[in-house]
Amino acid sequence: MANHSNPNAARPPPMIDSPLYKREAIIVSCTFYVVIAFLAVFGNGLVVASFGRHSRLRTITNYFVVSLAAADILVGVISIPIWISMLLYSSGGDTLQQVYYVLDLFAGTCSILHLVTISLERFFAVVYPIRHRNTSANVYYVSLIFVWIIPAAACGSALKLRVENRQANMLFLFIVFFVIPLLVILFTYARIWHAASHRIQPSHDTSRTMKRDMRIAVTIALVIGFFVIAWLPFFIVQLLIVFCKRCQPGIFSTELLLFLKFMHYSNSAVNPIVYAVKIPEFRRAFKQLVSLCLYCCTNQSSRSVTADIVSGTDMRGISNSRERVLSQ
Repeated sequence: MANHSNPNAARPPPMIDSPLYKREAIIVSCTFYVVIAFLAVFGNGLVVASFGRHSRLRTITNYFVVSLAAADILVGVISIPIWISMLLYSSGGDTLQQVYYVLDLFAGTCSILHLVTISLERFFAVVYPIRHRNTSANVYYVSLIFVWIIPAAACGSALKLRVENRQANMLFLFIVFFVIPLLVILFTYARIWHAASHRIQPSHDTSRTMKRDMRIAVTIALVIGFFVIAWLPFFIVQLLIVFCKRCQPGIFSTELLLFLKFMHYSNSAVNPIVYAVKIPEFRRAFKQLVSLCLYCCTNQSSRSVTADIVSGTDMRGISNSRERVLSQ
């Protein structure tokens, strides 16, 4: 008689049990993945909370920054835990792998489109300041909606194309969601530096505004630089695997795969650090929130200790009263 009581009988084995992967490397990598997930959720949570708590942070640029933070939180809450589960618990079969592929792709494309939109907004703020000030906020709100809709639509198309033609799918993703956005970003920042260097005898107010705009532009440039560093190796290896069959034996290894995943996941945790270092308003807001959290935790702990002391005193008082009544 067949045994139907084992729920794990049909569960695909985890990657850690595969002979292709090294257990020690997976265990060490999962430790780093957990740290990255925590930093991504905590750091980007600070960005979202600061934006909601401080009205002075609610600028047009920061609407896109906080939206990017929300996308990075999804990476820490969903993508990284699923990847760890596939490594340690079960590879999940085709369904889980497709879900993971879509979510991972969505996070990456969403991030790059946010950075492109922020770059364009900074470009208009520095190069065409009057037009930027006169543009309706609704234009930016619509752009904010599209940077979420386009990746969602692209993920659906990529999932279908991946089944039909893997090479065409990889080339499509690389060109449309990495090369073209990167060229747009490089063009906008070239114009920003050119406009800043050729600004003639600005007034005091204009100079102060220009310095603020350039500080924000430098911050976003750092964010973009870290994005390229985090994702470029992943795209290069994927292109070699898909288009160069002879390269596959020499390229594929446990350590390389785990390192590439570490690189592009770490991008979700690094942005809040850049904001804290380069933008004083965010730095002050982060300090206030962390101090408030520590105060609440300390206060709650003190209340708990006080309650225990009072409770113990009351019980001893009740016990003593009973003893006195019984002795009379």
